[in-house]
Amino acid sequence: MQTFRAKRVERGGSLPSPHGGQWRSQGWRAPGRVVMVLQEGSCWVRRADGSRGDLTARSVVIWGPGEWVEYGGESAEGYQIESYWAQDLSGDGWKAIFAAAERPDAVG
Repeated sequence: MQTFRAKRVERGGSLPSPHGGQWRSQGWRAPGRVVMVLQEGSCWVRRADGSRGDLTARSVVIWGPGEWVEYGGESAEGYQIESYWAQDLSGDGWKAIFAAAERPDAVG
């Protein structure tokens, strides 16, 4: 069994939209273990080989230190997630994510 005390906890989501479209997280390297629980809706996660894996509610994803974290889905359905981080990103790490979000051509 593995355990960790969460340094960061996030709850987030997207309300269903009749306009459709897609959403995705800005990807980043996990600073430590990250556990994401998909509470409602459906989404995809980026696998190590670059492909996408589809998930439906009450699914769990666990990323290890250094693994690429990226997920997204269709906004027509909406979603609700909770994530638990063993380590938080540094201030510079967060700045890099925000800078990449402003440059859609940035790749992780």
